[in-house]
Amino acid sequence: MLYTLLAVLLLVVVVLKFWSPFGQRCPQCQTRREDAEYPLCPNCGWIYEVPGEEDEDFAPDDEENAKF
Repeated sequence: MLYTLLAVLLLVVVVLKFWSPFGQRCPQCQTRREDAEYPLCPNCGWIYEVPGEEDEDFAPDDEENAKF
């Protein structure tokens, strides 16, 4: 009986962890993300990772500028 209760509790915790029924939250300040299109947290300024966008901050513009 005890193992069944522990298994159910574990399943509930895993479902709540990965299902995210309460919406996406900022990992810095835990503020709920209101607009999915806006890349910044309105409370702390955290930059959300936007799927499909490449990180071009550290990439060289072209091959000629990459040579030292």
